[in-house]
Amino acid sequence: MLFVIGHLGDYHVPRYEALARLAASRGDEVSLVEVFGRSGFYSFPQTRRASFFEQCHEQVTTLENDVSDSGGRWVSVFAQLTAIVRQIEPDVVVTLGYDTPYSLWLCFVRRFTRTFALIYMSDSKADDGARSSTKEWLKRLLVRRFDGALVAGERHRDYAEFLGIPRRRSRIGFDVIDVDQFSRRAAAARAAADEIRRVRGLPQRYVLCVSRFVGRKNVDVFIDAYARAGLANRQVALVLVGQGRDEHALRRLVSRLSVHFLDPLPNGEMPAVYGLADFAVLASEFDQWGLCINEAFAASRTAIVTHTCGVARELVMNDVNGYVIEPGNADVLAARMRTLALDDALREKLSARARLTVEQWKPSVFASNLMELADCVLDADQVVSRAEHE
Repeated sequence: MLFVIGHLGDYHVPRYEALARLAASRGDEVSLVEVFGRSGFYSFPQTRRASFFEQCHEQVTTLENDVSDSGGRWVSVFAQLTAIVRQIEPDVVVTLGYDTPYSLWLCFVRRFTRTFALIYMSDSKADDGARSSTKEWLKRLLVRRFDGALVAGERHRDYAEFLGIPRRRSRIGFDVIDVDQFSRRAAAARAAADEIRRVRGLPQRYVLCVSRFVGRKNVDVFIDAYARAGLANRQVALVLVGQGRDEHALRRLVSRLSVHFLDPLPNGEMPAVYGLADFAVLASEFDQWGLCINEAFAASRTAIVTHTCGVARELVMNDVNGYVIEPGNADVLAARMRTLALDDALREKLSARARLTVEQWKPSVFASNLMELADCVLDADQVVSRAEHE
């Protein structure tokens, strides 16, 4: 198996490590190609990634170390990627996305060099904003060239099926985190709560939102709901972690509220912020998934999410381990926030269930489902023929 990704960030490292361990236990070989050595998205250090590359990995290659995954040097990338495919002669190639330049190139390489099964990874779903019928038609033409898809959840499988991937050739489990490590660090933070609060400037009690500050994330709706819930009068603050073009407008909006802004932190430092919160909120108009909720659950914290977030009804079950609400409704969000903030017993019950739920969303699930999918597409009775692709 050849695993191709634009940039191996902190979230991807435990997924790939789990895949490599499983492959070794089966007697299979897996090689990693990282296209770009720098991240164009995260401004903070990627510590898990740095630790990974400090180790000796014989089957790991970075094509362009000094270029970010925002793109560049594509001629060189394509030439190197082609050479690696010819050298390794993989049975299966797994790539991030169906429309990234390197994924498109892999489709081209397969057509004109040698046949291999091709799987894409994605967390897109049908309700991720407005869809153009023309673009969807073009996507279907493209996606038909892939043999399978590893996606986030069942709604994402529905979308992959719409795009042309039969359901038997898709699996869930793409959006997972290192639950065990996150949980341990959150528990350690609670054991040293006073010191963590002092160092980070965190209030005694707070509701947490980890998000980019852009329109579709509905952070303004979240702030409005916080004000309507009257939680500031109950000494429950609001902590916002993120950055984005709407930050100045949001700061003006909260000038009279008990709201704390934190810049994005390295992943290794986030368990403490989650672990000391009362609960988390993801109020987006839509979100492909919402890994911040995986993190909240791993830290044993319940959450409120909108039903257009990918985690809704996949990870977050309404009235079971959290709440699922309509996007844009500040009154309903305020009511749910007030309930969780004022009912300690309910909050702890939902949080305990949240921690149990996220046990099913670990890197081992990513690895086992991806390997199962690879076996499926290589099966002579399942794999799509070359003629069907072309």
